[in-house]
Amino acid sequence: MDTNTHVFQPSLRNKFLVEIVGTFILVYAICSATTVYSDSGQLGVIGIGLVHALVLTAIVYAIGYRSGAQVNPAVTIGLLVARKITGKEAVVYIIAQIIGAVLAAAVVYSIFGSEMAASVTLPSDDNVVRALILETVMTFTLVYVVLATTTSKNFKILPLAGVAIGFTLGLNVIFGGSITGGSLNPARSFGPALMTWNFEYNWIYWIAPIVGGLIAAGVYKILHTKEEEENEQLPQK
Repeated sequence: MDTNTHVFQPSLRNKFLVEIVGTFILVYAICSATTVYSDSGQLGVIGIGLVHALVLTAIVYAIGYRSGAQVNPAVTIGLLVARKITGKEAVVYIIAQIIGAVLAAAVVYSIFGSEMAASVTLPSDDNVVRALILETVMTFTLVYVVLATTTSKNFKILPLAGVAIGFTLGLNVIFGGSITGGSLNPARSFGPALMTWNFEYNWIYWIAPIVGGLIAAGVYKILHTKEEEENEQLPQK
C-alpha cells in the first residue's frame, strides 16, 4: 500500500503525538496551579504568571525541535497564515492540541472534582468587550513573538526563543489574568470548560485568540517577509 495515501505521514504522526503531550503538560500545570491556589492566594497573579512562563519555556525546549511546540490553536493558525506550516499540518496540530487539553483537564478534574471550576477562564465582571479586546491584544503579542523568534531567518535568537515565548505568556497572564483569566489559548480554555460544562463565555477564548493570531501573522508578514526574501537571495558563503 502506498503510504502517501495515509492521513498521517510518519513525521506528521510523530508531531501529532508530541503536540498532544506538550499541550497536556501545559494545561495540566496551569489548571492544577489555578485550582489549588485560587482560594488560598498563596501564589497570586504573579505566581500564576510564573507558572505559565516556566512551563511553556520548558515545553518549548523539550519538544520544540519535534513539532515547534505550538500547543495553542492560535499559534498554529498564525503559523499557517504566515505560511510556515501547511493546512494539513495545521489541522493535525489543532486536533492534537484539543485532545491534549481535554485529557489534561480530565486528569485535573479526576483529582480535584468541582474545585476545578476555578481554572475555567471567565471575564471579570462579565465584561465581554474588555475581555475580547484584551485577549486579542495579549494573543497578538504572544503569536508575534513566536513568529519573530522561531521562524525569522534574520533574527538569530533561536537558543533564547523558549525564554522569550514563555515569559511573553507569563507577563500577559500577570497583566491580564485578573481581567480575562489569562488564556491566550483556545485549547487551554476548552479543556476546563468541557470538564465543568461551563461554556457561557468559552466563545471569547476562541474568537479573541484566533483574531489576535491572525493579526500577528499579518503584521509579521508585513515586517519580515520582504527581509527574509532578500536574505534568501544573498549568495551563500
